Amino acid sequence: MADWFKNRGFGSSGDEIDQLTKTINEHSDEQRKIMAQFNKAMNNFATERSLETCLDALNLSMQLANVRGKLAESYEYYARMLEREITRLSKRP
Repeated sequence: MADWFKNRGFGSSGDEIDQLTKTINEHSDEQRKIMAQFNKAMNNFATERSLETCLDALNLSMQLANVRGKLAESYEYYARMLEREITRLSKRP
């Protein structure tokens, strides 16, 4: 996971927090978009009860889980960054 962030420029530049914030915002936007599509797909499935509408809803739920996993990883990384900074600051005389 750390490699995922390093490959996106985190860890080596001074604007690490800005890049992480941008990534979190992008994933949040994507989550909102997929959630709207998922709600429509679930309404279609509730109405039609077909295999196709079921698969559409399932596919979108998998996409949503994937995006939420990325968001969780981003927030975990952010928490570790804060923890390192707090530790660094608390060691100062």
